[in-house]
Amino acid sequence: MAEHAELLAEMPAVGRLTAGERLKHAQKRRAQQLKGWSQMEKVTHSDAGAKAGQQAHSRRVTFPSNITLLEAAARNDLEEVKELLRSGVSPDLFNEDGLTALHQCCIDDFEELVRCLVEAGASVNACDSELWTPLHAAATCGHTRLVQLLVQSGADLLAVNADGNMPYDLCEDEATLELIETVMAEQGITQERIDECRAAKEMEMLADVRDLVLSGTELGAKDDNGTTLMHIAAANGWQSVAELLLEQKAPVGEKDCDGWTPLHAAACWGHMVELLVAHGADLHAKSILEETPLDVCADEEVRVKLLDLKHKHDAIMKSQDRRKGTLQRRASSAGSRGKVVRRTSVNERSSLYRREHHKEAVVWQERGREAEPPDDDEDRQTDAEKREPLGNGATPLSSVSLPGELHEGSRMERSASYQLAPGGGEADSMTREKAHHTLAELKRQRAAAKLHKQPAPPPPLEGAVYFTPASGDPPLLKLRAPEEDAAATKEPCSFPIFLTEVSSNRVLDLWEMTENGVVCQRGKVLTTDTMNPNVKKVEYAVRGPIVQRAVQIENELKEGVKKPFSEVIRANIGDAHAMGQRPITFFRQVVALCSYSKLLEDDKFPEDAKNRARRILQACNGGSIGAYSASQGIECVRQDVARYIERRDGGITCNPDNIYLCTGASDGIVAILKLLVSGEGRTRTGVMIPIPQYPLYSAALADLGAVQVSYYLDEDRCWALDVSELRRSLLAARQHCSPRALCVINPGNPTGQVQSRQCIEDVIRFAAEEHLFLMADEVYQDNVYAEDCQFHSFKKVLYEMGPEYSDIVELVSFHSTSKCYMGECGFRGGYMEVINMDPEVKAQLTKMVSVRLCPPVPGQALLDLVVNPPQRDEPSYSTFIERATNLRDLATKAKLAQEAFNRIPGITCNPVQGAMYCFPRISLPERAVTEAREMGQAPDMFYCMKLLEETGICLVPGSGFGQMDGTYHFRMTILPPTDKLKIVLDKVKEFHQSFTQHYS
Repeated sequence: MAEHAELLAEMPAVGRLTAGERLKHAQKRRAQQLKGWSQMEKVTHSDAGAKAGQQAHSRRVTFPSNITLLEAAARNDLEEVKELLRSGVSPDLFNEDGLTALHQCCIDDFEELVRCLVEAGASVNACDSELWTPLHAAATCGHTRLVQLLVQSGADLLAVNADGNMPYDLCEDEATLELIETVMAEQGITQERIDECRAAKEMEMLADVRDLVLSGTELGAKDDNGTTLMHIAAANGWQSVAELLLEQKAPVGEKDCDGWTPLHAAACWGHMVELLVAHGADLHAKSILEETPLDVCADEEVRVKLLDLKHKHDAIMKSQDRRKGTLQRRASSAGSRGKVVRRTSVNERSSLYRREHHKEAVVWQERGREAEPPDDDEDRQTDAEKREPLGNGATPLSSVSLPGELHEGSRMERSASYQLAPGGGEADSMTREKAHHTLAELKRQRAAAKLHKQPAPPPPLEGAVYFTPASGDPPLLKLRAPEEDAAATKEPCSFPIFLTEVSSNRVLDLWEMTENGVVCQRGKVLTTDTMNPNVKKVEYAVRGPIVQRAVQIENELKEGVKKPFSEVIRANIGDAHAMGQRPITFFRQVVALCSYSKLLEDDKFPEDAKNRARRILQACNGGSIGAYSASQGIECVRQDVARYIERRDGGITCNPDNIYLCTGASDGIVAILKLLVSGEGRTRTGVMIPIPQYPLYSAALADLGAVQVSYYLDEDRCWALDVSELRRSLLAARQHCSPRALCVINPGNPTGQVQSRQCIEDVIRFAAEEHLFLMADEVYQDNVYAEDCQFHSFKKVLYEMGPEYSDIVELVSFHSTSKCYMGECGFRGGYMEVINMDPEVKAQLTKMVSVRLCPPVPGQALLDLVVNPPQRDEPSYSTFIERATNLRDLATKAKLAQEAFNRIPGITCNPVQGAMYCFPRISLPERAVTEAREMGQAPDMFYCMKLLEETGICLVPGSGFGQMDGTYHFRMTILPPTDKLKIVLDKVKEFHQSFTQHYS
């Protein structure tokens, strides 16, 4: 009994705690309870042992199965839980609060027990009495691994608890939140679907209430506990249901068995108190325990709102009482605004509303000019207000000019949303004092706007008077002030009345009134709340936080800041020339000639370079590479690309009309993805991409609103692509999206593997069977170093597999001038070839690239030289051996890096068969992993940032490319000169050893 009383005493304090604090408090209470039970059981056992000789059949204390299971789970007793489950105890047993063992283990982070319970068939979507699922508990506590386990076991990410929160609403741990949002994105969960789930219960009740209205059922009926429909709507904050009930004149003052009115419920849970008060809810109503709505309200902001409403209500009542006794001037039929409104025209009614609401604003303006006096003084002040209703110098309505202004004779709907604000300088002091009652609503609106990815509504005008479409004739608590006889002329008004809520919000978004009454333009139109939400999801690790910090360090070094190193070595990106590689002489000669045609007369340039330049310039508009080209690219360049592909693929025909020149391969990839993306929800396009992947793909998919469908490369088999993994990924994705494309990067970035011909054939068969559009990223096709590896283009293999595949599989392949032996990243040259594309879709692709006019023409010129280099009988061929030198150096550095990493304890690196990177796996001490997560960083990001700060070496963490859970990597380019690469490798070795020692 004492414990029960103690719990009751704690309830008010617990109600004010955050969700996380309540969980910790509950855990503490639970531990105390279990300790008591354990002590009780020990005492029982000792008593039973003492009486064993005297009573052979003495009974021992036993607990119900649900208590036993939950107690064992709370003690993290895996063996006892297994024994109970083997004995037939259901894993879904729950206590009086609906709490299951799975709930308890998710709170306490008992991973092994969670696995045990899930394997035993425990429901991962079990709800307690407040509709919390185990996923709610794990997400709230920030247990990332448990969240992942529950999601993999089918936990509902969109489960809504009694407070209207989903698991991701309650999650405050960055890593856990990132995981949840990633999974939601992979499952194609859109904001619209989230909104639907949140509103499902409200919409269901709304439909039920409409059915009741149609059937003529009494809306004030009570259940066994005295609860009415209005109680339910108020407790849950279902505004639309409450407004419908109010429109149908449902009572707002009914009490349940505890004496609570709907306003008590609304005040307790912080919902729509203004709406209920505006429709006559009694602020002074008392429950059985003599509690008013203000007494049960724990939210300080809602309390402020209720107090302000109470003061205004009391003042209006006093004003009306005095007016009834001393200032009644009209006949009783004219004393009712409702009767007047019903027998006037629409325009007259509108004018009457304007006059009366202006008077209301004046009353509250006058009240705010000084502190609230005692009752007698307040009564005298109210009398003064009655005698002097319009002394505020307000601006006449006719003098206010704004977009959307109402002219005389404009029709006004009776259900329109009105907003009036007092003008004048003296009113400002009043509004500053009295406007605080709108603060909570403002915060709630802005929080909701952020949640729903919509722009926050404008803050209410200070001193504004509101009523809603459900209001009908505005009742007393719309802040109606005492009235004088209606004047025949227009009354002044400080702000125009807008026809609808939509139009008023639109104007208020753009305009605001300053203190002196001048209308001026508001703040920024484009903010992080109003911008495209997809853009905020885009991440590009190659130029992420590590690189940004590297730039800062470089600036610090220039300013003389002392560091344990003298330079930053950027080994993060495949930019060959930035790493010191010299450009191919022939390429630069021709580009120079194209850029400045007068050099064609200079004898320093070889004739074959001049001939190439003349051919390119003749194909350019106006004979200049400064002019626009055809949108698909310069015709002669596309012809040269087609001939290059034919030579590469052993004579397989290539149609120049299928060639599209691009701003690097990236531009072509994004263009194709844009064509592919369509649908919403489960019909939204999914694109299969390898993990690890080049971050362009994940970034583009996020930007386009498509679903990333991840398939994992096999690190243990040198990053091999396994068709069984493709199939697993595809089947899982079809549960939440529509996979339509498969992307393969060959040679791999960041993994450096080269796909075998057999693997490519298997992928093509898979794409044909599953009806997938195939995207082949082949920008590293010249970068193959391993002796047992050879590059095979997807197009060549496709055609060599015969018409069964070559006639049906839709394929697009990409190449670029940025990689391979040339490394001309800055020219942004590239191309894509489309195979078996629907002619109508191809026309749309041509239209889409036309919108961008054309790729950079200097990049097109450079691409022409890449696909059509000097031949053996041409003068420049002798200098073109630079190509072979570059590739030979890259092969040497690939082997050097691989061997060096494999000699470092705690680092393993697969052979670098191709491309420009190695992607070693690193083992990190558990303490380092924990510290990283406490800082909200991925562990390998933490590692790479430390490496940068201590050595000046800039690498990209593997988490930016994607990786198997529990593994950590980094990507390093092999492009630096050999001597500098050796320095990098030595520094990484020293750092890794010291890092491991420090955190072990």
